[in-house]
Amino acid sequence: MHECYTIEIEGTGLRFAPRKGDDLNYLPGQPPQGYTLINLVGDPALLHCAVFRKENGAGGFFAMHDTEGLLFLAVAESNLAYGMGLAQMGRMVTYARYGADIFEELGEDDG
Repeated sequence: MHECYTIEIEGTGLRFAPRKGDDLNYLPGQPPQGYTLINLVGDPALLHCAVFRKENGAGGFFAMHDTEGLLFLAVAESNLAYGMGLAQMGRMVTYARYGADIFEELGEDDG
């Protein structure tokens, strides 16, 4: 079972507030009605995020996946929360890939 959050602006940062239920009816590979898939960011072999934009309104949502499936949904109900959420999700998948690359290189000899 995946987790579901609402992205809230808190000062200059974000707060991920637990959401009651999953009202998006999200199935991986199928955007819910009223949303458009914008892009996939990250590495599908490690950690990636499907980015969705609300078609006729502000915001959107993010669906974070690993190799086992859906980890969590994060819903942004404003454009500011959406933009800041996109930056956060981008960092999250980038840091995961960077960390994996570092540990993969530990066993290799530089000389």
